[in-house]
Amino acid sequence: MPKGDSRVYYFEVGQGRWGGKFSFRVTSWSHLRAAPIGLTNRMLVVGMALFGRLVGAARISSEIVGHLDQGKAGVAYNRFRLHRFGLTLYRLDESYTLDPNGRDVQVDAHERFGPVPFLFRNSKRHPAVIDPGGLGSTYYMPLLGADWTAIYSIRQDRCHIDGRLSCRWAEAEETMDKAAG
Repeated sequence: MPKGDSRVYYFEVGQGRWGGKFSFRVTSWSHLRAAPIGLTNRMLVVGMALFGRLVGAARISSEIVGHLDQGKAGVAYNRFRLHRFGLTLYRLDESYTLDPNGRDVQVDAHERFGPVPFLFRNSKRHPAVIDPGGLGSTYYMPLLGADWTAIYSIRQDRCHIDGRLSCRWAEAEETMDKAAG
């Protein structure tokens, strides 16, 4: 059985179903205009910003399932979905491969933007670091053509997660509650 902060984070706290809200906003339109993110990512960013302003926060559905018998220290899988009015806005399937040091995590992710399954797809690999005690994390990830930092904090009751994702020109907030049972 793996030991350390990542075990607490993914297996003791994270495993299960989560639901919540997601909001996104551009913090600097001038930095976005200057960013070398390409036309497709620029269209996705503008679409997300407009959608959020018009209809409000998207809903989050997530389920984390851990397998202690995989990898050297365990692997957890996350199926994450942002949706609104029954439409999938973003879909993310991730695996978190825990390092035996109990802190570092390798994330392999497959993402899709929008409701059409075969458009706007991407795969990526990036690191994460779990905080001492296993009640927080920092992910360093490529997203929408830019380098993002995502910081998550688990509240003391272990049933609520607050996240803030940011890059030079935008930020997003996630609040999630663990489903009962």
